[in-house]
Amino acid sequence: MKEIAALVEKAKHDNQIRDSIITKYAPFILKTASDFTNKYINPGVDEEYSVSLLAFNEAIDSYDGTRGVSFFAFARIVIRRRLMDFYNKKNKKVSEVSIQTLEEQNPYIEYSISLDRYKLTTEQESRKMEIEDYQRALKEFGISFDSLVDDAPKKKDARTRAVEIARIVADCPQFLSHLTKTKQLPLSEMLGKTSLSRKTLERNRKYIIAIVLILSGDYYYLKDYIQG
Repeated sequence: MKEIAALVEKAKHDNQIRDSIITKYAPFILKTASDFTNKYINPGVDEEYSVSLLAFNEAIDSYDGTRGVSFFAFARIVIRRRLMDFYNKKNKKVSEVSIQTLEEQNPYIEYSISLDRYKLTTEQESRKMEIEDYQRALKEFGISFDSLVDDAPKKKDARTRAVEIARIVADCPQFLSHLTKTKQLPLSEMLGKTSLSRKTLERNRKYIIAIVLILSGDYYYLKDYIQG
C-alpha cells in the first residue's frame, strides 16, 4: 500500500509515471467498471471505459495517502461515482426527450410522476453506492454493520454523547490523523476534551469511529441521517 501511495504521489508531477500506472492498472479500471455496470466493457467501444479512465486519472490527482485509505479503494470509489454521474446525465437526457415528445403529443399530459420516479431511482442508486463505500471504509477499521448493531449505545442520550465525541475527533486534524494512521482513537488525548471516562470511550469505540468516518468522509445521505 505504501509503495503505490508513493508512486501515485510522484505521478502527480510526472506524466511518464502517471501513464505507466494507468497502463499497468488498466485491468483494475476495466474490472471496476464491469463490476459496477454488470456487463463486459470493451475499451475501444464503450464510453464507460473512457469515463473510468478519466476517473482513475482524477483519483491520482486527488488521492491523499495520509488519510490511511488505500489508493485502490479510493480509485474504486471515484470510478463508481463518475460512472453514476455518467448514467444520471444519460438518463436525464432520455427523460427530457421523452417529456418533450409527450408534450408535443398532448400539452396537457401530466408527466410529474415519471420525473418523480426518475429522481427516486437516482437517489436510491446513490444511497446504495454510499452505503457500499461506507461498508468498505468500516472494514478497514475491523468494523462490520453487525458489530455496530451490537456495540451501539442502547440509550438515546448515550448515542448523542457518542456523536458529540465523534464530532470532536472529526473536527480535530490531529485526532483524525491519528485515527486514520493507527486505526485507533487517541483516547488519552480525547479525555481532556470530554467528561466521559476512558472506560466509556473504549466501550463505545466502534460506534464513535463509525460516526467519525461519516462526518469526515464524502457521505451526503449518511450525514443527513446523523444530523437527523
